[in-house]
Amino acid sequence: MFDLGTGAPMHGHTDAPRSFLRAGALALALAAMGCTTLDKAVGKVPWFTTMRNQPAIRPFELPRTPPAGSVPVTGHEDSLDLLLDLKNVVNPVAPTAASLKRGKLVYEQYCIVCHGPAGHSDGTVVPKFVPPPDFTQASSQQRSDGYLYAMIRQGRGIMPRYGDKIRGADRWSVVNYVRVLQGLLAAPDTAAAARAR
Repeated sequence: MFDLGTGAPMHGHTDAPRSFLRAGALALALAAMGCTTLDKAVGKVPWFTTMRNQPAIRPFELPRTPPAGSVPVTGHEDSLDLLLDLKNVVNPVAPTAASLKRGKLVYEQYCIVCHGPAGHSDGTVVPKFVPPPDFTQASSQQRSDGYLYAMIRQGRGIMPRYGDKIRGADRWSVVNYVRVLQGLLAAPDTAAAARAR
């Protein structure tokens, strides 16, 4: 052992643990290697655990594919191909008064600015943008519920995806409300009046 002040050998002093000297030597070596942060310095020492090498999803890396038959609760959903026939995708939400009320609320939050209050593609942004299709036209009325659901969820062309904003049964409620705008379903007030007669 050496006296750090004088550099002379120290006899009989064995207080300084060897691990302290090793750590000091290691710190000097790392500083000499040009490490700028402690994390980078620790990362260069293989026996330190730094949580950087662990089984985790890296940026731009897809997670493992779900098992066949599993149903997503949150997170990744499989893509729907809008070019395929989506008539087999059935709307699981019945067009009840509660569903239509919820669909109207969500429609007015997200869809009305482009598609307009009655679905005539006369929303407030249309004069400054490309007009969307009119829901009341025959070509839009012939679209299946599955197609409308897929358009809401993942968008197409100039329509952005709303799947990250409108979730679960709310998408189907919007489809039900669009059907009311198209005249293919009775509005809740009309349906209640018809039952009263």
